[in-house]
Amino acid sequence: MPSVLRPRPEAAPAPAARRGARTGHQIFFRHWLRNPLGMGAASPSSNRVAEAMAGQVAPDRPGVVLELGGGTGSLTGGLLAAGCPIEKLVVLEREPALAQHLARRFPGLRIIAGDACDLAALLDDAGIEKLAAVVSSLPIKWFPRDVQRRIIDACFDRLGDGALLQLTNALASPIPARDLGLVGTEVVRVWAHFLPVQIWRYRRAEASSA
Repeated sequence: MPSVLRPRPEAAPAPAARRGARTGHQIFFRHWLRNPLGMGAASPSSNRVAEAMAGQVAPDRPGVVLELGGGTGSLTGGLLAAGCPIEKLVVLEREPALAQHLARRFPGLRIIAGDACDLAALLDDAGIEKLAAVVSSLPIKWFPRDVQRRIIDACFDRLGDGALLQLTNALASPIPARDLGLVGTEVVRVWAHFLPVQIWRYRRAEASSA
């Protein structure tokens, strides 16, 4: 059974942090209005979700930690706060305004501006041959099957027996795991504002059975 995290009171952020968060939320929401399925949610992930996701990542594996769909940087911040070195983290973001926001928020962060549909070519161009882990908040449930397969294959060609972690609020696996040669497990469920967010962990079927 997955672990379940309940909402907890959080300290009010400092004024500058509130302004930065407000700016990020505004950019995110504008893009969501233009393309709801492409963004997957109307607001960025919460701190609780970011902490839960970071707790599932093992950054000491060889390679870089790849975040798919950096958005406003909620998960990025959680990964860095959990001890992932900034030089080991690479974030892919399709929307130029969000990529620029990430660059301002996290100086020194390596950002790839591009579409996950072209992930294999983007990773090749960036010289990334080995992934320690993949963290995804892409709305992958809504992608065509061939696009899902391209993204999954690009990740696991570099992950080996590592894991891909996927955020969803679908209450079921957002990836057709068996069809794509994967084994998936819901590992964490985070409750916030009466709505659950799940973290699913996927591995190659042959790696799981080895």
